Amino acid sequence: MRIARWMVPVIVGVVMTPLSIGLGAVLLGTFDDSEAAGGDVPEPKATELKAGDVGVPVIYAKLVRDAAADCDEKLLTAPVLAAQLKLESNFNPRARSMPAEGPADDEGSLTDPRSAEQRAADSRTDEESLPGDTLAGEPTSGEATSGEILPGGAPAERPLTRGIAQFSDADWATQGIDGNNDGVKDVLDPADAIPSLGKRMCELLLTAKKHPGFRGTPLELALAGHRVSWKTVEKYGGVPRASGADGETYEYVKAVMRSYPQMVVPVGGNGVGGWTLPVEGPAGTPYHQRGSAWSTGLHTGVDFVIPSGTQVKAIGPGEVVTAGAGGDYGNQVVIRHEDGTFSQYAHLSEVKAVVGQSVQGGTLIGWSGETGNATGPHLHFETRTGPAFGSDIPPIPYLRTKGLIL
Repeated sequence: MRIARWMVPVIVGVVMTPLSIGLGAVLLGTFDDSEAAGGDVPEPKATELKAGDVGVPVIYAKLVRDAAADCDEKLLTAPVLAAQLKLESNFNPRARSMPAEGPADDEGSLTDPRSAEQRAADSRTDEESLPGDTLAGEPTSGEATSGEILPGGAPAERPLTRGIAQFSDADWATQGIDGNNDGVKDVLDPADAIPSLGKRMCELLLTAKKHPGFRGTPLELALAGHRVSWKTVEKYGGVPRASGADGETYEYVKAVMRSYPQMVVPVGGNGVGGWTLPVEGPAGTPYHQRGSAWSTGLHTGVDFVIPSGTQVKAIGPGEVVTAGAGGDYGNQVVIRHEDGTFSQYAHLSEVKAVVGQSVQGGTLIGWSGETGNATGPHLHFETRTGPAFGSDIPPIPYLRTKGLIL
C-alpha cells in the first residue's frame, strides 16, 4: 500500500495523521461528483483568526495573517492558509513524510525550535542524505515523482515533503522565500515556509481567476494546483474527480474547504472565542491618571469597578505567560496575543489560568479581588508591548481595534 504524503507525515520518527486532528468529519459529507468541492474565496468579515489549542498556535498566527495579507486583490485569507497548515502538518515545523533522526531540542528560536546544528543537518541536499531516509512505499530513483499519471492509470507517488507547509525539495528550490530576511531560505523555518505557502497560493489564485470555465471555484482550483500542479488541473479541466487516479486531490480540496470556516472566531461582543471585554462592569480610574498611589506617579492601566469574585476573562486568543503573585499587582495573569501584544489582569482574588495555557476570548482566567496594592475590589487591566511592568500602552484605543467599546 502506498501512502500519500499529505495524509501521513511522520514527525520526528512518529507517524501523525492530519485527518485525526479535528478533521474527522471532513470526509463524511457528500456532494455530486459533477460539481466542485463547494465554496469560493471567503470574503473578509468581522472575524479574527482562531488561535490556541483549537486553532493556530499563537506563535504562528501573525505569520499566517501576514502571509495572507500580502496577496494582491485580497484573494487569499488567513483561515484558508491555516486550514492547509493544519491538514498538512498540524503546525509542526519538523513534520516530514520520512523519518527524522531525532526530536528537536529547546535551543531554537520562537518561530523555529531547531538548534543551529539541526538547521545545518536538515538543510542537507538529497545527495547528502543518509540511507534509510525514505518512507516505505515512497519512490526510489527509478520511480516517477512529479504527480503525473503513470502508465496503467495509477497516480505517481508524491515527492518527499518537509516542514510546517510540507514543501518538496524541488518545489522549495523554486518557490521558497526568505520570509524573515535572515539570509537563509529554510523549509523547516515557519518564518520562511508560511510566507512561501502564501505566495504560492496567491499565484495559483491569480491564475485560477483566468479560467472561469474550469470545474471548480478559484480557491478550489488553486488548492488542487497546490496539491498536484497547475498542469494537472489544466489536464482535468478543473478539480480532479472523486473517482479515478487522482481522487486523492479531490479529497484534499474537500478537506480544506470544509475546515477553513472552523479557523475563525467573531470579533467583538461577549462570545467565547472572539475578542471580548475582561469583565462586565463600569470603567473607573482611567489610564495615566496622576497620583501618589502609583510608583511612577501615573496609573498604567484602566480599572473596572466590580465586586470581588467577579469572573475575569481573557480578552482574546493568546497564551498565558504569567499566572500568580505579582507584588503590588497582587494575583495577576498576563497573556501574550498573536500580534505580539500583551494584556494584564491584576488584583485577582484567585487565579485559574496556568502558564503555557492557550486561551480564547472569553476563557475564564480568574476572579476579581483586591490583592496587592489596592484600596478596594476592582480589576486593574493593562495592555502592553511586553510582558513586564513599564511597557504599557493606552488600553482603550487598543480595545477599540478589536471591536470593543467601553
